[in-house]
Amino acid sequence: MNEKLKEIFKGKVVNKAHTINTGVDEFPRYVLEYLIDNYCDEDTFHEDMEKVVRRLKETFVYGAEAEKIRHYIRENRKHSVIASLDVRLVETEDKYWATISALNEIFVNIPETIVRQYPMLLSGGMWGTIDLTYDETEIFNKKIRPFKITAFTPFQVSIINLDEYIQKRAELKTDEWIDILVNSCGLDPEKMNRRQKLLYLCRCIPLVETNVNMIELAPRETGKTYLYRNVSYYAHVLSGGKATPAQLFINLNSGKIGEVGVRDAVVFDEIANTDFTDPKAFVSIMQGYMQDAKFSRGKKEILAFASLVFVGNIDVQGTLPHEKYYHLFEPLPDFLQVIAFLDRIHAYLPGWEIPKLRPDSYSKDYGFITDYFCEIMHELRKIDLLGAVRSRFELIDNARTAQGLSGRDQRAVIKTSSALLKLLYPNGAISDEELEEILLISCELRQRVREQLHFIAPGEYDRVKLGIKLTSTGKIAVPSLPDANRVQKITLPENPAIGEVIGLAVEADHGCILRFEMQATKGSGRIVPLGSIHRVMRESIEAAAQYIKAKHEDIGIGAEWRKNYDIAVLATFMGVPKEGPSAGITIVTGIVSALKGLPIRNDLAMTGEITIMGKILAVGGIQQKVRAAYDAGIKEVLLPEDNLQEAQGLPAYILEAIKLTPVKFIEQVLDISILGSKKNG
Repeated sequence: MNEKLKEIFKGKVVNKAHTINTGVDEFPRYVLEYLIDNYCDEDTFHEDMEKVVRRLKETFVYGAEAEKIRHYIRENRKHSVIASLDVRLVETEDKYWATISALNEIFVNIPETIVRQYPMLLSGGMWGTIDLTYDETEIFNKKIRPFKITAFTPFQVSIINLDEYIQKRAELKTDEWIDILVNSCGLDPEKMNRRQKLLYLCRCIPLVETNVNMIELAPRETGKTYLYRNVSYYAHVLSGGKATPAQLFINLNSGKIGEVGVRDAVVFDEIANTDFTDPKAFVSIMQGYMQDAKFSRGKKEILAFASLVFVGNIDVQGTLPHEKYYHLFEPLPDFLQVIAFLDRIHAYLPGWEIPKLRPDSYSKDYGFITDYFCEIMHELRKIDLLGAVRSRFELIDNARTAQGLSGRDQRAVIKTSSALLKLLYPNGAISDEELEEILLISCELRQRVREQLHFIAPGEYDRVKLGIKLTSTGKIAVPSLPDANRVQKITLPENPAIGEVIGLAVEADHGCILRFEMQATKGSGRIVPLGSIHRVMRESIEAAAQYIKAKHEDIGIGAEWRKNYDIAVLATFMGVPKEGPSAGITIVTGIVSALKGLPIRNDLAMTGEITIMGKILAVGGIQQKVRAAYDAGIKEVLLPEDNLQEAQGLPAYILEAIKLTPVKFIEQVLDISILGSKKNG
């Protein structure tokens, strides 16, 4: 296979195994691959590689040595360096200027012949050997510009022939082609099954298709951004830190277009830890861009083509997302859990199915040279392949809801299918069976988004079942989502336990059990929310902490707890309650239990919000909550006194099975629920 690939794509492929552990990781991967392919022979690889590395180290300019090298060039009048070279046209001067960042120099004279020979210098720059001279008589606009490039030898493929790439695809079988693509992305296809390979290649979707909005949540160490960092210099990875509208869209002061306007893809890594200076403004601008591919800042409206990728971590249980998540967007920060924003996401990639990266995960065979593959993907964005096969299928809602497929659902499936077609079948030759495969993956990635929207807002989003109908045979097919079988369940504590308390909430139109765990440890008086706890619940935690701080003597807790202990609050299952705050008494009970070291009854659940003075306020959805307690086998429910009449409207069989205990003050709750307290002493 390697020999076949080298013959078909001569000069465009490299043995990826040779690019690992080279000792010169400071260079982009595509630089090393180009040098290996051009200067290293298979039979004498190690000897040849030593020469390449020696040359790189001798002529590479490190940032700290910039002034030293500038001085050397001035004294010797010429020198060769290995660095990245960017070129821009300054139209007001009708002149090309080169930038060599390694030399801290942005006004380097460059002959137009070099610019014409290597047009990629104008779109992101190129790495290579730069021959420089120093001539203080070089004056432009009354300023001395002494540095001049006399020759440039690129370390990248300088000419991309997309037609040749497309034509040669026909010489390889689909299974072979998929393995080549995975190898080209830097991983070993032998470590994956077919589904894992296809899901991994889905990470390339934003690189070959314009204006795709994709999210991937996965466990740590699955290489969520490995491909974007190592394969495409047209992608920008934003890792945590601050993100501003000026950085991403347009700087109103300078007029400079941000990353979304100049990149093929912008990747928000560790999205939960990214600090957005104005979250609401960010979401507003982002929603508009995700819908129309335009953004406005001030009076300017800009059309852009960057795809957006949101990447984050998710906890798993076995091979599926953890049962603690009611919906699969919960790991996102609160301000992104907005229906209008989430509905604009075209594809939700199940990163938990992609194997973790291990030392033996990386490619050991031939694949495309990285910068060649990068440029090919960039060029693929400009072509349309789906139009030729659009008449061969129909998108359907197999659930046949009254609402049917929305325009966003159809657009999402079409965009993802277009990208997969470009990746896997760039020559357009695709059978019905192969077409069905990529369409079902596209439907699955959008179906996962729709499922979560239904969980979050069932009244607004009916449950649809995306599918396809093949024109030639009339066959109907729908995707299978392995994570749809994920079970969210809450088990009651087997015995009374310290810090474990059962609360009640309403999610959509049904009640649910909330199981909290509180733990007191040596610390400095902090209350630390853990797990998927949202804003409403955090408000309940703050009210509970304030009450305990003010009334610690009345409930038998020493004042030193605020200085000597930290309280961790973990919600092991968290739907987002729609009726507002209702967990205040639950949280107070758990914290008091943890601080006093006394267990809480395991046959009892409670709901109610508190004031900072300890009064218990009525809550919504009381009948749904009591029904959930009944279904879970709870024997007694503590509820606000003002909610008792409503609860008594439940069927007799529920009221006979559960004791409803109205409470007006938090002291009553503590006496009833905590073993060893006054009532339960």
